[in-house]
Amino acid sequence: MRFSALGTAVLASAALVVPLAPPALASPTATVAAVAPETVPADQHEHGHGRHDDHRLDRGPDGRDREERARTDARLQKVLDGIVAAGAPGVVAEVRDGRQVWTGRSGKADRTRGLPPRTDSRFRAGSVTKSFVATVVLQLTAEGELRLDDPVERHLPGVVPNGGKITVRQLLGHRSGLFNYTDRLWPGGFKEAYENRFRHYAPGELIAEATRHRPLFAPGTSGSYSNTNYVLLGMLIEKVTGNSARTEIMRRIIGPLGLDGTSFPEASPRIPSPHARGYIRLEGSASPYTDMTETDMSWAWTAGALISTTHDLNIFYKALVGGRLLPAKLMKDMLEIHPLVDGSSYGLGVARVDAPEFGRAFGHTGGAPGFTTHSYTLANGSRQVTLSVNSMPVTEEVDLASRKATLALLAMGAKSN
Repeated sequence: MRFSALGTAVLASAALVVPLAPPALASPTATVAAVAPETVPADQHEHGHGRHDDHRLDRGPDGRDREERARTDARLQKVLDGIVAAGAPGVVAEVRDGRQVWTGRSGKADRTRGLPPRTDSRFRAGSVTKSFVATVVLQLTAEGELRLDDPVERHLPGVVPNGGKITVRQLLGHRSGLFNYTDRLWPGGFKEAYENRFRHYAPGELIAEATRHRPLFAPGTSGSYSNTNYVLLGMLIEKVTGNSARTEIMRRIIGPLGLDGTSFPEASPRIPSPHARGYIRLEGSASPYTDMTETDMSWAWTAGALISTTHDLNIFYKALVGGRLLPAKLMKDMLEIHPLVDGSSYGLGVARVDAPEFGRAFGHTGGAPGFTTHSYTLANGSRQVTLSVNSMPVTEEVDLASRKATLALLAMGAKSN
């Protein structure tokens, strides 16, 4: 089993990418434990996480509006229940639609204690990290600290073979041809990853693993998803700024946007509270769930170590695609999508989803041991959707249900239709 093979699925003419996820296998059945959602105005949540899961606000000025809202809530909730019914332990989601915010949850945050998820819980966001890292690199480009067509060798001499032919733009868009180091980091799959969950990796070790393997193609001639690209971009940020990648992500994005639930871990294997337990199946779909909440994420670093919340990621993608973080020219570069060899497509740190039900959306998905994240915003900024499943989807059913749920929530929104 390849631990980090790129999983894709085409649903309603849209490919949703799970960059750090393993191949899908067969799925067991599961019972559903649903908890009622909450509906509150968006401006109540813009700058904090003090809400409680039992808090409700009036859904409308009269009974008809309340009934209509209740029907919408039920439809949204059914989407989340479907993910748990497919075999996931639990799921939380936030849908932002104009000034309306809907948050929902289903299943269990802790299978041992039987606790339901909290909608303000933190989780490992996996490769959603790449959108943050790409934003920092493009900001440095806007500031004249580097150029997108600079060769890697100019900033990181001798770090990768053929670095004089690989550009910063190609790293951002997965067009470098560099081997994806996570495809061989743990040949024993999840079981080996679990046994090494507290091992700390230096970025140089990850690059060394990648360069032990032949490139997949000449730079710029094709596209293939590789976490190696984003480890190199983390090293590039540190070389250009003289600061840690974590420092630059915090001061340029997390701080200015007030993302109180978002952090970039260093050595700690823990997730700040509140959070769900994160589960994996060590030996395929027939094996039981194993708790892998605590793990050293240095193996993913700037390719996938970010911790966040559904609320924060919705704020981030709305700000990003809305032009608050980058100048228009670089935003255009970021959103220019090119095909990858697996049939999916990618811009500079973002993916695109097209469907007739909602038009076009941009964002990213991510998988890290114990968690899977889908986060997208409509291209016009009118709706954002983020959902987090507290398991790595090693079954086709959970994987497919999560992808379908993301598309359904993007289409339905928090308003009555």
